[in-house]
Amino acid sequence: MIPSMTAREIPQEIIDMFYPPMQYMREKLDPDYGHLAAVRATAINGCTVCTAIHRRNAREHGWSEDYILKVEQWTRHASEFSETEALILELADTITELDDAPDSLPNDLWNRALDTLGEEVTRALIVGIVGVNSYNRLGIAFKQDPRDVARVTDFDLQ
Repeated sequence: MIPSMTAREIPQEIIDMFYPPMQYMREKLDPDYGHLAAVRATAINGCTVCTAIHRRNAREHGWSEDYILKVEQWTRHASEFSETEALILELADTITELDDAPDSLPNDLWNRALDTLGEEVTRALIVGIVGVNSYNRLGIAFKQDPRDVARVTDFDLQ
C-alpha cells in the first residue's frame, strides 16, 4: 500500500542532472543487467516511485512479476540465478548497502566482476547503481507518488 504523502515538486532541471549515469548504463549494458541492478538497488532503498518505474520497465522488457520479486529478494532465491546474475546483484547490494560494507567494493568482488563481466561492463554497472541510488534518494526526499508514473500496474505499486 502506498502511504499518503504530499509530493514535493522536483523541477525537471534537477531530475535531468541525475540522468547521465542512467543513460551511460543503458548505452553500455545488456538491458537485463541494467534491470537487475536497478530493481535490486531500488528494493533495498525502498523508494516507492522508483520501485514502480523499475518494475514497469522490467515488465515491459519481458520480465515476469515472479522474476521481479525474486530479484528484489534475490538472497532468498540465490540458487535460481546464474553466476553472472548473482554477481550483478551482489554488486548492487554492496554499492547500495554502505552501512554493511564500509569498504564499499572489496577487491575480491571487483576482481570477480572484472573477470566475469570485463572492465567496461563493470564500470557501467557501478555508475548505473550509483545513479539508481541517487534517483532513489531524490524520490524519497521529494516524496514522489508512484501513482503518477505512466503505465504502472497494481503490481508495480505494491
